Amino acid sequence: MVVITGASEGIGRAFAQYYAARGRDLLLIARRPEPLVRLAEELRSAHAVRAEPLAQDLAAVDAPGAIDDALAAAGAHCDLLVNNAGIGLSGAFHDLPSGDIERLLATNTAAPTRLMRHLLPGMRARGRGGIINLASLGGFAPGPYQATYYASRAYMLSLSEAVAAEVARDGVRITAVAPGPVRTRFHDKMGADRDLYRWFIPSLAPETVVSWAVTAHNLGFRVVVPGFLNNILALCLRLMPHRISVLIQGFLFYPRNR
Repeated sequence: MVVITGASEGIGRAFAQYYAARGRDLLLIARRPEPLVRLAEELRSAHAVRAEPLAQDLAAVDAPGAIDDALAAAGAHCDLLVNNAGIGLSGAFHDLPSGDIERLLATNTAAPTRLMRHLLPGMRARGRGGIINLASLGGFAPGPYQATYYASRAYMLSLSEAVAAEVARDGVRITAVAPGPVRTRFHDKMGADRDLYRWFIPSLAPETVVSWAVTAHNLGFRVVVPGFLNNILALCLRLMPHRISVLIQGFLFYPRNR
């Protein structure tokens, strides 16, 4: 099965629709059960695949066991993990509630790391498998006023590339996907939908992000930045001294109209 976290909306939902349309069976994971059940029913009806919903908080330490149980009940194993679940925070670091920061770290770094470590041994034993990790264009440089989110995405880029090198000879592919803004509710939920960067950087459709991600993963790329303009921005962030990029991003991400 393809195991997709954060599957109920946005990029995760687009991944689910993509793989279902290609006949892949799915284990769909998110915290809220209602949208998951609706999506699973929709995919079963449209594509005649097996789509199992699992309402699970991935930040819980027993989440891997719950996933194992769901896979065992379906008589399946994880052939591809899509680590898509993630949350954002916007605002000055010292003003953010400590609990919100802890929840972001648990969701964006601890949970995907835990799932990778849990599922990789089985993939290596079978000699095949894959992991797609959602990172962000923001992972290439520090981002004032979204500091914890950007740091969490830098972590996912680093982890993905390093582990991809370790398992390169084991038949397992790992790809980090680093999109810029995407047309989902993500920015609105983190309270950043009116920040200047939303006006200067075009947003991609979730389906476009998925198309770039899957193509890159199938070709064995370890990092992919969806969108041609975003690739130029990523190159600039890599080459530009942080003292300059931090000033620019601080201007673009400064909270406005809140």
